[in-house]
Amino acid sequence: MALERYGYIVKSPSLEMFKHHARIQSEGFDMSIAGVSSVTEAQAVAQEMITKGIQLIELCGGFMPEDAQSIRDAINDHIPVGVVQYTPEERSRLAAELSKE
Repeated sequence: MALERYGYIVKSPSLEMFKHHARIQSEGFDMSIAGVSSVTEAQAVAQEMITKGIQLIELCGGFMPEDAQSIRDAINDHIPVGVVQYTPEERSRLAAELSKE
């Protein structure tokens, strides 16, 4: 089976899992995007994505490796779950940007 159905979960305190979601779709590509405010919500969204035929899930950089593992556990490791990671240099840049707020 070709890889065509992707899930992406982004986390921020101001996101609501029932309100913040989208879909990007074209021939051969179908991505469900969900916004959540917690790992618990991400687990629920990941479970729902499985029921919709999502073939892999990517998590934004706001998730830690242990969060990804808890999501894998919540879906019984049914599909791959990856996490966006930043290099140490990019983490420094991000920290500098966040300190400006």
